[in-house]
Amino acid sequence: MTHPTRFARLEPELRKSHLVEATLKCLKQHGFQGASIRKICAEAGVSVGLINHHYGGKDELVAEAYLTVTGRVMGLLQEAVSQAEPTPRARLSAFFQASFCRELLDPQLLEAWLAFWGAVKTAEAINQAHEHSYGEYRRMLAAVLAQLAAEHQWPGFDAELAAIGLSALLDGLWLESGLNPSTFTPAQGVLLCEAWVDGLEAGGYRRFLSGEDVDQVFSNG
Repeated sequence: MTHPTRFARLEPELRKSHLVEATLKCLKQHGFQGASIRKICAEAGVSVGLINHHYGGKDELVAEAYLTVTGRVMGLLQEAVSQAEPTPRARLSAFFQASFCRELLDPQLLEAWLAFWGAVKTAEAINQAHEHSYGEYRRMLAAVLAQLAAEHQWPGFDAELAAIGLSALLDGLWLESGLNPSTFTPAQGVLLCEAWVDGLEAGGYRRFLSGEDVDQVFSNG
């Protein structure tokens, strides 16, 4: 049984919050293809008309849910970095610690991510949400890596390229931990990321050159 009248009296942002939570539950239970508007309506206790009033369809609603989840993740990471000691390495360590905290290793969060990733190439609205969220994530990493490079005076260091590599490592570890938590502990996950940065400081930063420098390396064989 739905309750559209009661739902309509809620504040607009609260209405959206309820719809997002219902969408997340349906994505976890049914996946992107199976999470129909009708199932989301039933979970939220609203009419189809109310959802259509706020969104242009399921794709827009799922994109909103994606941005909501990534917003929570980014807020947690940004808070951890802002509270760290004001050095690039300390900020990176805080980022790693937060990345493997209990909230981000929640199995239910993994289920939602898998549903989102499976829909990225299916719907343009979701693809745009993905580009926005991952762009923000990589820019945050790139900013700290650029500070590290400035501190060590690394010539030609491409912080954006390094951020792509580091984010790929973090994503892979996070995904593997979600699929099989016994593979490694959160502390070991942090250790692997710290070792990656150790490699930069030991000379690996030379691998992350600006675009023109990379082209020159490959042209020389």
